[in-house]
Amino acid sequence: MAVGAGLGALMGKITKSGVDKESRDQVRGQLQPGTSALFLMVEKVTPDKAVEALSKYGGTVIKTSLSKEAGQELQEALHGESAS
Repeated sequence: MAVGAGLGALMGKITKSGVDKESRDQVRGQLQPGTSALFLMVEKVTPDKAVEALSKYGGTVIKTSLSKEAGQELQEALHGESAS
């Protein structure tokens, strides 16, 4: 139950950040009991190179793009402070 509440809180923060509904729905649909999700914000590497580096670990990659402002807002929401 705590995991569900944690996921709900995280998804609420992601919703406010500007992550599109389709990406959020994909994450919700794939997360099942006993599974996990890893959210990465890639800034200095192209997304394709990040996906390639992580591919040896398996899993499913769901990509979306955020504006610089939306990325900053998400970092602040997740950290609970200014993420400058």
